[in-house]
Amino acid sequence: MLKLSGPKALAALLAFLILAEATARWGLIRDGCYRYRPLPPFGAMPHPRQRAWLAERLRRGPSSAEALGQFDRELGWTWVRPGVGEPGLDRDTRGPGHYEASKPDGILRIACFGDSYTFGMEVADDEAWPRAMETARPGLEAPNFGVGGYGTDQALLRFRRSASTLHADVVCIGLMLENIGRNVNRYRPLWHPADPGCYAKPRFVLEDGELRLVSLPFATQDELVEAVADGSVLQRLASHERWLDVPRMGMLRYSGLARLAGAWFAYRARDVRGLWLDSTGEACTVTLALLEAFHREALRSGARAAPVVIFPRIKDLQGFVAGGDRYWSGLRQELERRGVPSIDLADALAEWNGPLEAAPGADSLYRSGGHLGAAGNRIVARTVLGWIEAQLGSK
Repeated sequence: MLKLSGPKALAALLAFLILAEATARWGLIRDGCYRYRPLPPFGAMPHPRQRAWLAERLRRGPSSAEALGQFDRELGWTWVRPGVGEPGLDRDTRGPGHYEASKPDGILRIACFGDSYTFGMEVADDEAWPRAMETARPGLEAPNFGVGGYGTDQALLRFRRSASTLHADVVCIGLMLENIGRNVNRYRPLWHPADPGCYAKPRFVLEDGELRLVSLPFATQDELVEAVADGSVLQRLASHERWLDVPRMGMLRYSGLARLAGAWFAYRARDVRGLWLDSTGEACTVTLALLEAFHREALRSGARAAPVVIFPRIKDLQGFVAGGDRYWSGLRQELERRGVPSIDLADALAEWNGPLEAAPGADSLYRSGGHLGAAGNRIVARTVLGWIEAQLGSK
């Protein structure tokens, strides 16, 4: 076996590092990604999808339609029902239902807020769980205020916009477990580097135990698109952006090897399980404060109950089914301590006997995009409605 020492060993090591760096930079990294996964440092457009998004906005005009919804300077973006122009419950909700501004006598109204799991992404209007509750129980209205990509902060702001005219008996606060990272995020590609668009959102910061809103600096979608195009978007959203420069690369940003290594740290920092287990971290404390504020404001608006509905992702449910890993148990305990009721859907979903993942010709629990399918939405509807009937029936 050949042994090298002294200058020869150093030269061999240097040659190896040069070869490894060249392989990383020109052989492994493509368009800033390794196997389509963006590498840090994450700039304004870390993935080719976002560059395509910008090109499309510039080609069609910045005010063109958005995948997540209509630009909203207070919420970031929002859902507007197609074909309904006048402001009101019908305009801001999903589904075929018509909801009077003044709730009719004898109607139980359950207003549902949250993200794409509440909206019912990847299923038809009639299959989303709020609509499934309406179908299951006569005399019930469940306006669906869910919006794809929302954090708890945006859902709270959307509730505040309609609270005075909502007349809800129950307000369901949808919480998909990944929302914890969104709640300390202002520029979506920094939290989700492979996201197909460049979206910006407001967020709340916790100061002396109180939530303070950090608003968007953009008045129009045109301004946002222009900021993405000229590269100023990160600077304008840098204040209180938790995921900016995570991890810090410094001069290592010019090394392909360092960028590959930095990806491990970047995605580990964004691990949802770790964020929930870090009970004193900003993401966890801000999320809990948002949920508590949402619950209390819903009750002040006249609701008789305002539970947090906890949605596990497929990987969360798989871990729970396989080994009983309910890493969000601390969340449930802290909500209980604060007097905020919760509905953990993991138990009901775990009883499903069919395939978890999308399977051809089979009714699976989750669809290919990661959202609950029709079967999953039916389970959610049955579980949430059962909890509400038990709670309101006991009062």
